[in-house]
Amino acid sequence: TVRRYKGTAAPGKSRYLESALGTADDHRKADGVEVLSFAQAQRKILTEAEEQALDASGQRYTVRDAVADYLDWLHRNRKSAEATEVMLNAYVLSSALADKRVTELKPEDFNAWLTWALKRRRKRRGKAAEAEGSAPSTENKADAAERTRRRKATLNRVINGLKACLNYAVSNRKAANPDAWLRLKKFRSADSARQRWLSVAEAERLQNAAPADLRMLITAGLNTGCRAGELLALRAGDFDPRSNTLLIADSKSGKPRRVPLTAEGTALFEQLTAGKAEDESLFLRADGSPWYRVALVRAMRAACTAAKVRPAATFHTLRHTYASHLVQAGVPLIFVAEALGHSDARMVTKHYGHLAPSHVADAIRAALPKFGSGVSSNVKDLRARKA
Repeated sequence: TVRRYKGTAAPGKSRYLESALGTADDHRKADGVEVLSFAQAQRKILTEAEEQALDASGQRYTVRDAVADYLDWLHRNRKSAEATEVMLNAYVLSSALADKRVTELKPEDFNAWLTWALKRRRKRRGKAAEAEGSAPSTENKADAAERTRRRKATLNRVINGLKACLNYAVSNRKAANPDAWLRLKKFRSADSARQRWLSVAEAERLQNAAPADLRMLITAGLNTGCRAGELLALRAGDFDPRSNTLLIADSKSGKPRRVPLTAEGTALFEQLTAGKAEDESLFLRADGSPWYRVALVRAMRAACTAAKVRPAATFHTLRHTYASHLVQAGVPLIFVAEALGHSDARMVTKHYGHLAPSHVADAIRAALPKFGSGVSSNVKDLRARKA
């Protein structure tokens, strides 16, 4: 038995904590595990003390531990926890970086991790994986470059998440070496230069081709610019027919906002809320079950195929469509940002600023002379007419 001093204690209480180490070798020969000699007991106590000291100092704190602690905080404080967890599980916890001690991290560790992450292949199951592994690639250079760009864009988000984990560890006074990840930079020019959005004609075709339960959800997305999760969390009481607004109480940023509705949007939500109690959900599948991510992805893909919308739109494309049409109509970027739930106009300017009416563009078009190229003006891009 080992007795440890635990400090002052209440009257009548022991100041020592006792625990059993094993059986003494008085009647059985010591085996170093269950039966201990006095020397073995001493060594075991010293080893345990060293282990406890290492744990207390944070010397054994790994990247995996840092990710777990950060995700625990994220689940309690942010809406993005689930998506971040999936991303970190795929790109960090499945790598060799995960089990490295935070105090021992070096810039070379992150370089090796980035090299691995860029080459990482998505896991595929069954015959699809076999076919992918055996068939020769028919990908052209443009497609390969786009695939690489998308991979780098994904890794930029992973880098943000990984740094957040490690910086959270530092803020909680875990043993760490922040200089090790100071030079871990995101890839440049990885953001897409092309933002997919639907023309009015495409939006109409998509709604007409979708089944009734999905059609309502698509129409709501087009008229509000809300994320799928925000719409699926709506209750009948969130629609205010007096102000023609929609309350998004549970947004990604954690801040509630009110989205103004047009006459079309108001009519939609009047139809959806008719006869419903304030706490009833507005968007359910045809069988009465709630929507979930995979079901929504598959339904959108099928609707795009039926509507001949190519390339296929995701539900998030509806958010881009909402913002793109507002910006083109001359709505100030800060107003669009507020409707989308952004704290300022930076993201809207980055993704949609080129669509806004521009005095620079107007001046150039008015002042630049014609150079006699002889190009016929009778050929028109049908996409411009559809928009």
